[in-house]
Amino acid sequence: MILNTLSRPLLTVLLLAATLALTPALAGGHAQSQGKGGYVSLEGLQEFRGLVDLSHGEPRTVLRYLQLVAQMDDDLKTIGLERRIVVAMRGGSVRYLRRDRSPIDLADQIVAEEIARAIADLHARDIRIEACKVAMDRFEVPADGVLEEVNVVNNTFITLIGFQQQGYGMVAIP
Repeated sequence: MILNTLSRPLLTVLLLAATLALTPALAGGHAQSQGKGGYVSLEGLQEFRGLVDLSHGEPRTVLRYLQLVAQMDDDLKTIGLERRIVVAMRGGSVRYLRRDRSPIDLADQIVAEEIARAIADLHARDIRIEACKVAMDRFEVPADGVLEEVNVVNNTFITLIGFQQQGYGMVAIP
């Protein structure tokens, strides 16, 4: 009966005020997860272990994903987690790891230079970069000619499985 006597604008304001007052309670653990950047998945973690499987062969896409790894590292640092991150490069992505870029298509050489800078940035952050020798042989990238920040391993399948067995979560980028 009281609702019938209230004006519609006043009723709207009262309902909005009640909704806003109840929002923190309805959100449950939302306020708790703010300390971890809003990520419920990070609650209780002191250390983040991430493994990125990068096999894409298009240079701009390789660059974007390397930049995304750097952004992820920044986000995790802001949240306050210790970070262990590995990027395993295989497939066509290894074509852009060479110091001598002359075998790379002229149109892709500028992006290859940006990839080299992105890898240097990741290395400076203590992010490990591993390159697959099997893929390097396939794409005729000499092991002694890769960027100095890159660790060449015989087979990144072993890298991917080994780090997962050590508790690293993996993101696969085909």
